[in-house]
Amino acid sequence: MIQWAKERTKTLNMWDIGVLKIYCVLFGMIVGAFVSTFVREHVWWFAGVVLVLGVGLGYRWFTAEPS
Repeated sequence: MIQWAKERTKTLNMWDIGVLKIYCVLFGMIVGAFVSTFVREHVWWFAGVVLVLGVGLGYRWFTAEPS
């Protein structure tokens, strides 16, 4: 399944990826509008997850070997 996803992803062009990003932002805004109270009550947990994921992704970004 992962190989299939990689093959399908390679068929996307710059415009497709841009549309996907806009789609994700708008979808997140809609979901966020419905769960805003929950998020406000637990904002520090979400901030912690964002920090951990960001540090992990940044580490992989800067230490990855070019292919």
